[in-house]
Amino acid sequence: MKFSKIDFGRQTNFILTFLLIHFVFFGYLSNVYYKTLGDNVLYLYRVLFSPYSFLSFIILFLIVFLMVFRENFFEYGIRNSIWLILIIMVESWVWYYFIVFSLPSDIFGTLASVFIAIGQFFINYEGYLTIATLLTINLLAAILASIAKEKYNQRLQKGMKIIV
Repeated sequence: MKFSKIDFGRQTNFILTFLLIHFVFFGYLSNVYYKTLGDNVLYLYRVLFSPYSFLSFIILFLIVFLMVFRENFFEYGIRNSIWLILIIMVESWVWYYFIVFSLPSDIFGTLASVFIAIGQFFINYEGYLTIATLLTINLLAAILASIAKEKYNQRLQKGMKIIV
């Protein structure tokens, strides 16, 4: 039986991006808003375009840009940037749980209220506005990163021709 080498490059890139979103993006939001974030963590478009925390937009854009730029095939990077939308939404629901219900006494009551808030997320137009905002930011960053990566590769090829 022959074992082949497993390439962890793409998975590591995606896991690193997930950790950056968790610690840097949401960490910045919790640092800026402290305990006043509340429902805004569910509806991220309010936070991303707020003048008070506009740096969060730049942080999210740079995280997605670097993830796609590090990919060898930009199609994988664009696909992963679309998957990040789901991860960011689920992460915002988790942060909502821990911000609103910091130390719950009744775990089932708080989980029920979180599920009600998630249900309202999909009933409100603000939920779909949040999804559209995240989709726009992620796709814009992914497309710009793929263009930058292609230009970078062309520059490297041009440099190799000059040296050889």
